[in-house]
Amino acid sequence: MKNTLLVLAMLVFSFTIAQETPKEVKVETEIKTVKVKTEEGTTEKKLKVITKETSDITLDDDDINKVNQNRLKSDIIVEKTVMIDNDADSKYDVLSKQTFYKLGDSGYRFSPNKKGFDIDFSSENAKFKQVGNAWNTSSNQYYIVNESMYSGIGHFDANGNFVIEYYNKDLDVVEIKT
Repeated sequence: MKNTLLVLAMLVFSFTIAQETPKEVKVETEIKTVKVKTEEGTTEKKLKVITKETSDITLDDDDINKVNQNRLKSDIIVEKTVMIDNDADSKYDVLSKQTFYKLGDSGYRFSPNKKGFDIDFSSENAKFKQVGNAWNTSSNQYYIVNESMYSGIGHFDANGNFVIEYYNKDLDVVEIKT
């Protein structure tokens, strides 16, 4: 009976693991140490920057029966967290956390602020320019979005993508932008 339950549990878990979409994740951690001399002595402050780059792995459907398949270019999500250790404890304090979405040659940056976050846009290696804001709503899952092109309601889907639903006056429909 134990063996039967064990085999059944292994089968159930193997199917759930197999359904996960493959992702490529790169994590870089950079730590800089700064020593400051004061009248009381020398103090040491550490700055830690963690950059996490995530992208889905998708293969070309034309190569489905080949051993070496071509990989399709996918969107990249970059999370950059800047932390500092400037006090007596051994823990780092988070200074800022920004999320970048690279879509081809252009990109979006989400920078948290006290009321929600700012939305910045960059195209073809240009500097980021603020194009909108998102404010928290009372239900912490949704944001009121005000952008230069459209305004609506935004939320993060299960894949971590920011989805905006807005009313298109010309077509008289609610459209969804990811």
